[in-house]
Amino acid sequence: MNSETTNNRLNTFTLNVLPLSTKTRFKFIKESYGYNCYKLYQSYENKTIKLACLFSDLKYLYQCKSNNLMPKFLQFKLANRELVYTRSYKKCQNILLKEEIHLKKNNIKYTSMIKENLYNELVNIFPHAVMTKINQILDEIQFKTDRVKYRTHCRKFNNLMFFRNQQQQRRENERLLLNTKLMNKLINIDNEKEKETEPKLIWNLSNRDLTKEEIRELEKGISYNRPSAINRSEVIANIEYLFHNSSTVQKESTDFKKWDENPDNISNKEIRTLEPKQLSLAADLKNATENFFNQAHMSIKTKQNKIMNQHNNQQLLLNLSKDPSILITKPDKGRGVVILNRNDYIQKLEQILSDSTKFKLLDKDPTSSRENALTALLRQMKNEEYLTENQYRYIKPVNSIPARLYGLPKVHKITIENEKVCNVPLRSIVSCIQSYNYRLGKFLAGIIKPIRDSTYSLKNTNEFLKFLKENKGFSKSNKMISFDIESLFANIPVDETIEIICNELYCTNPKLKPFIPEHYFCELLEFATKYTHFLFNKKYYDQADGVSMGTPLPAIFAEIFMANFEEEHLSGLLNNNDSKLLLWRRYVDDTYTIFKADAGEDEIRQLLNTFHPSIKFTTEPEANNTIPFLDVLVKRHDSGFDTTVYRKKTTTKLMLKWDSLIPTAYKRSSIISLVTRAIRICSKYGPLHDEFQQIRLMANFNGYPSDFVEKIIKKYLDKLYRPKDTENQIQQTSNEIINYKYIQLPYIGAPSYAYAKRLKSIIQKMIQQHNLE
Repeated sequence: MNSETTNNRLNTFTLNVLPLSTKTRFKFIKESYGYNCYKLYQSYENKTIKLACLFSDLKYLYQCKSNNLMPKFLQFKLANRELVYTRSYKKCQNILLKEEIHLKKNNIKYTSMIKENLYNELVNIFPHAVMTKINQILDEIQFKTDRVKYRTHCRKFNNLMFFRNQQQQRRENERLLLNTKLMNKLINIDNEKEKETEPKLIWNLSNRDLTKEEIRELEKGISYNRPSAINRSEVIANIEYLFHNSSTVQKESTDFKKWDENPDNISNKEIRTLEPKQLSLAADLKNATENFFNQAHMSIKTKQNKIMNQHNNQQLLLNLSKDPSILITKPDKGRGVVILNRNDYIQKLEQILSDSTKFKLLDKDPTSSRENALTALLRQMKNEEYLTENQYRYIKPVNSIPARLYGLPKVHKITIENEKVCNVPLRSIVSCIQSYNYRLGKFLAGIIKPIRDSTYSLKNTNEFLKFLKENKGFSKSNKMISFDIESLFANIPVDETIEIICNELYCTNPKLKPFIPEHYFCELLEFATKYTHFLFNKKYYDQADGVSMGTPLPAIFAEIFMANFEEEHLSGLLNNNDSKLLLWRRYVDDTYTIFKADAGEDEIRQLLNTFHPSIKFTTEPEANNTIPFLDVLVKRHDSGFDTTVYRKKTTTKLMLKWDSLIPTAYKRSSIISLVTRAIRICSKYGPLHDEFQQIRLMANFNGYPSDFVEKIIKKYLDKLYRPKDTENQIQQTSNEIINYKYIQLPYIGAPSYAYAKRLKSIIQKMIQQHNLE
């Protein structure tokens, strides 16, 4: 027993010390056993690899046969393409496939026999330890060969499946089209009822009658981009900016006051001499830009000539926009175009502004006085070193303008009487860009953002899906109820929310305490919310209470107030064993809850409405164990929840048009977002397949090629079902910081891509370490 153990240890030691490895095997055998032995081993290794490939090929052929697929080498071309769809062609392919399988089997038998003979010869030459090491090396080589062949065959098989599905889909579409044409010939279909259920693309709520040509152009959507002349001055300015940032030539810094005092003094003038390298860069940029202008002009003319009546169509839209009696805008939810009577639009917004508890009419424009007051406060804080110079410059308002109020029509809440639209409610939104407190709001939002997180709030759909998976045990014998908060932003109590924020920052969470003193911070919050004025119909208004959509702080204010509301009133209900409330999750103003089966919706709503005078809830109970929340349709059953994509009634088929003049990457992203959403939300294959069909219909409606859509679907399905190969993934970490420079270029198609590529080449030639995107 001891001698046997000693021999095993000796053999293991011999294997470890032998100078024989995958890299040195040929050199070792040639030097140790001669050239003839080396050639013998080489033949044995080749036969081993060939045998592994043959087995892999045979497995692939069997897989194709079982799935009724033909490998690409059997998809031979014919002079008459119609013969491809005949039985004779299919029969010929099957015969050749069987013959190929038979030949592979014979080849395997023959190769195996030769390999066995070579192995017997090598056993008589090599010692046992060397032969054992050789077998280990060959096993490793064979494993790598099998893995490479497997990946290749998987890729080929997936391509064959994709091509077959594509053909089947094309034939199905042709069949449906043919059937539709036949039905239209035989049956007089009344499409009016179908049109009522189909979401509209255009809501003409004005007194103006639209022509067919105007409707056709408006149906393309507000985001549709048409060919138009490029702004040469803007392009040149951007190229000058690129030149200054790439050539180390600084912008002119001449002191013009001294120049005016003594114009003849040359020392007051800035004289810059460019180096040859910089002159070459300037010349290259100029030539590339001039070439782009010429190509852009030709491309725009060509596109306009291809599109029939392009100039007339643009003139139609221009005439519509100049009509003073109407207003063209987008709906509050969904895509489309809404046309309103301007007087009705103004009247409805003024009716909203007449609520004295929410808005206050001002005598004059307070922009200048409030800008000065805020600047004085900021200067005082900077002098006391509570603001840095950069923060002061960022927040300080300069040449501010009043915020602007506009409204988006809620077309999903239109009321109709006697076949006429009698009421179109509007959602008021305040655009605060360039207002005196806009940057102040963004600055404060960055400080208070960390305290917005809540135990009961959701950030996105992914968190909601995860929440459902973690709580699938609550699906049985309970019921789902959705709560909606009425006009959340308009009803947020500003003073109370400011008090909550300051208490969280300065008392509850010392780690989040800002460097700014509390009294200054509260004053800044009041400037950013309570003193937000806006202009509408040549009148100035103040937001008396609540926060307006469109400003930087309303979402954060609403989240912080509701988080405090939930902690104060709901924690006790959820932790109470006698409570009928089991689960509560909220996204902004929409809430998903699970209650015990005997809970009453009205009773629960009345209880919630007693918690705070500003917060009122409406309810939507489940129907047939199903309820929508966000973009998810949740179906409850005994073992958990099933989910699929939910589309609101206002959702239309409109998306980025394929013939719209925008980069292809944007169009690809519009399809990718729909596909990834379907894969992420749909919990079963059936709903996922239906959602893909809906995506195909939407893409077809907007002119997308079917191949473009199918490739995206295939790519992301492969990512979902194909196992990730993490063995060969190398984690690369680098501490190098790359500074990218961005410039804006007009998009007019292929010339824009060529121009961007040319600019990148010029800059990389000038500065090798410069990175330009």
